[in-house]
Amino acid sequence: MKGSIVRKRDEGYGFIKPAEGDKDVFFHASALVDIDFDSLNEGDMVTFEIEEGPKGPAAANIQHAADEAPAAEETPATDESEAAE
Repeated sequence: MKGSIVRKRDEGYGFIKPAEGDKDVFFHASALVDIDFDSLNEGDMVTFEIEEGPKGPAAANIQHAADEAPAAEETPATDESEAAE
C-alpha cells in the first residue's frame, strides 16, 4: 500500500494518509524499515502494510516509496532542453 506522512509527533509516532482510502493510519517509529524517524518528514511518500495493533489498524513495514520523484516530470524538461539545442 502507498501513502504519505500527514502528521509526525516528536514522541515517535504519526499518521499516514493512504493513497486509496480516507482514514489516516497510525504508525510507530518501530515500524520503520531502513528509515530514521528523525529524517522522516510530513509529505514523504511511503509504502506500508496494515496490521492489527493493540488499538486498531496500524502501519507496518514502512519504507520510502521507490518512485517519490515521478519520471514523467523529468521527461518534458529533457525534451525542452533538446529542443532548445
